[in-house]
Amino acid sequence: MWKNNLDHSQKKSHYVAVIGGSVSGSEAAAMLADQGVRVVVIDQNTLPYGKLEDGLPKWHHNLRDKQEAEIDQKLDKDRIRFIPNLKIGRDFSFKDLMDLGFTAVILANGAWKDRPLPVRGIEKFRDKQLIYQNDLLKWYNHYHEPDYKGKQYEIKDGAVVIGGGLASLDVIKIVMMELVEKALKKKLGKDVVVDQFEMEKKGLDKYLAQFGLKYEDLGLKGATLVYRRQAKHMPLKQPQGGTQEAKEKAQIVSQRILDNYQKKFHFNFIPEATPIDFIEEDGRLKGLILQKFKTLEDGSLVSVEGETFPVYTEQVISSIGSIPEKIEGIPYEGDRIKTEGDEAISKVYGYDNVFAIGNAVTGKGNIKTAKDHGSMVTQKLLDEYLQKNTQAFDMELEAYNEEIRRKTDEKIANIFKDLFNKEVPDDITVDHIWEVSKEYQDKVGYKDYKSWVENHKPVRYEDIIAKKKK
Repeated sequence: MWKNNLDHSQKKSHYVAVIGGSVSGSEAAAMLADQGVRVVVIDQNTLPYGKLEDGLPKWHHNLRDKQEAEIDQKLDKDRIRFIPNLKIGRDFSFKDLMDLGFTAVILANGAWKDRPLPVRGIEKFRDKQLIYQNDLLKWYNHYHEPDYKGKQYEIKDGAVVIGGGLASLDVIKIVMMELVEKALKKKLGKDVVVDQFEMEKKGLDKYLAQFGLKYEDLGLKGATLVYRRQAKHMPLKQPQGGTQEAKEKAQIVSQRILDNYQKKFHFNFIPEATPIDFIEEDGRLKGLILQKFKTLEDGSLVSVEGETFPVYTEQVISSIGSIPEKIEGIPYEGDRIKTEGDEAISKVYGYDNVFAIGNAVTGKGNIKTAKDHGSMVTQKLLDEYLQKNTQAFDMELEAYNEEIRRKTDEKIANIFKDLFNKEVPDDITVDHIWEVSKEYQDKVGYKDYKSWVENHKPVRYEDIIAKKKK
């Protein structure tokens, strides 16, 4: 555990800005506050929960509630000032933030930007016939709320999902469940109560059986998942070691995971293909042109010259990954924040007092953690989750969040080992930053953390379904 290195006899206080209040950000803020540091946590959203709220599919509600309660416990401290609905780079520049005189700034803002679908010109259809994963998940998790005012989507039969990781499997599961709910209401009447939590747990066949129906009775074409390699090459299971045998075992598991998903949710799959162009009619997207690929034994891809084919659809959903949104004033290498020095510290290049943690950071440690997590989760998916329920997945994801906290502890200890032995600058008064942060809280009507969270927690899907079933 991080030992107290601060001199509390100093008349002036150290102040730290933490950008992002979710798992890693709240952990950093709580650790600092417990050591006597005043912390300003700035979050672009109304609530500080990040992708627990807006990126983890809503059927993981038990895990979501537990993790969010832990974040609440960490952020509801006297030395922490939470500022919601303030996005650095949009509402307040990074330069202005630095000019306030924080002892340090920690970037824990995650990866919220969808990686662009690499098809020239297709962006003109965005939020029309083209939907990106982060937008889809935010809509899916919140559209049931009576006061929801975000983007609105209608899932189309025959939708095509581009991607190949676990996230893309969640996306196509959402698509299929939305299609089945719409078809059920058309067949049985709009008043029929459709519980997507139960549908996700049981799978489509078992869920429809209670209505005396089969999937084929709904007359759906279903959605299609397009992946550039073969199913066995999907990053669903990481090899346990570098041997050829370990690699082959991982490929068998990945193939089996996809097979189980298809059996449970009835979607189509096109392997070894990637979109290179689109089909347009009267200003609307009508399909994609796919390039055929061949996957070699080493996993590399070779395009099959001259072999392209159309896939006709009125809706494309891109699920090819997320990247950090770039902030002016922060250096990047490609899509990642550029860091220097000790990997355990993740100091942002060109700054002595700016650091990155969580999904916003680069470094081998985080990559390894992600791989280890993927391995644990997919094995549990294969053995338990796909056959039973989401409890096993939730347990593994919770363990992953604990690993994030542990690594955050280590990074914060390294970051501030020597930094807080320095004098507070003379031009920073004790309450200067505290006063500025209070002004931003007042703008949005923020009084205190507990009442803010209580007043802004959204209406939950499970509560609405429970009322309808009574």
